[in-house]
Amino acid sequence: MKAIIIEDETAAVRSLRAILEQNRVLPVEVVAELESAKDSIDYLSSNPQPDLIFMDIHLADGSAFRIFEQVEVNAPVIFTTAYDEYALQAFQVSSIDYLLKPVSPADLERALNKFRLFSPDEREQHILLTNQIIQNRHIVKSLLIQLPDKFYPLPVETVYFFYTAQEKVTAYTADGRQHPVDRTLDQLGEQLDTHGFFRANRQFIIASKAIKDVSLWFGSRLSVNLLLPVPERIVISKNKTPLFKKWILEE
Repeated sequence: MKAIIIEDETAAVRSLRAILEQNRVLPVEVVAELESAKDSIDYLSSNPQPDLIFMDIHLADGSAFRIFEQVEVNAPVIFTTAYDEYALQAFQVSSIDYLLKPVSPADLERALNKFRLFSPDEREQHILLTNQIIQNRHIVKSLLIQLPDKFYPLPVETVYFFYTAQEKVTAYTADGRQHPVDRTLDQLGEQLDTHGFFRANRQFIIASKAIKDVSLWFGSRLSVNLLLPVPERIVISKNKTPLFKKWILEE
């Protein structure tokens, strides 16, 4: 059985490959490792579809859901994720398999057993349902901000960046105001329009309209300067730099 891995963390790819090689359910040949939505779209557009796809939900250049919006995916997908609440809410009803990181041999074999027992009709139904749910998902346009004595809607289009510190996420708007958000950056990364927002690093999601300019930084990294002050420097890693440049060009 031929499979591809869509994952942007080298250590996670290495670990998943090792577990796949040792699994006792199905012989699996990994024919490609892809680290971004862009690379995955290019690969699936120009190569035969694999028998199975292992796909991280959150990739370096944004949500993996972009793949389904731009190319037809005709293979069953087993999702991987570093957090469980959002994945469970989004996928339980569709019977999509998912693995929580770090992936364990037992969890992988459970997923492969489920895949192995699918009839051809069930596999087709799985593929169809996966595509329908992801393509019909709603990109968040507004956030409900809750304060001790009131709450109010915050249009996402007014946000210049999201910042997390001490497990709290804050949205910063163009007027310099700060708004507490009751979602994690990982959750926001899946729910925001990836054409307008980019996950810069573990602390920041930034809006394209908020970028003033970009400076070269140490170690082939980039430092992003916004149109308003930020709590700390926004640094794009060397690995993410090509993805960031592609995102800027697409805007």
